[in-house]
Amino acid sequence: MKRIAARARRALLRTGASLTGALSLLTVFTPPASAGGGTCAGYTCLSVEGSGRYVAKAHVTPSPGSSFFGHFHLVGGGLNGDSALQHWHEGSRYTIALGRRVEPRTTICAEAWEHIDEKVRSRGRACVEIRA
Repeated sequence: MKRIAARARRALLRTGASLTGALSLLTVFTPPASAGGGTCAGYTCLSVEGSGRYVAKAHVTPSPGSSFFGHFHLVGGGLNGDSALQHWHEGSRYTIALGRRVEPRTTICAEAWEHIDEKVRSRGRACVEIRA
């Protein structure tokens, strides 16, 4: 019985070592990130639609559970635009269509700007790097 348990353990260790080796090879040969990513920071969530270095659109939304009165600023990869000044809440979206390939390592960023009385302050900046 002990022999069977020892053989089973060795077989399990060999299988684990093989999987670890295969995963490390996969990691080495996986292409870099491409358009189609997204991230959130503060009140800002940015998602970039596309594949490879082709960027179709960039979408900016308030992060889950956040709302504010202000605007979003979107910049990078040939984009440079401000959304309307309005009340932003979960479910609202600001989109800019780019529809072209960008240079490798292009960074697209979005920033939420909250307007309170006569003061304007940043409420989070999210960026996506196109590395393909």
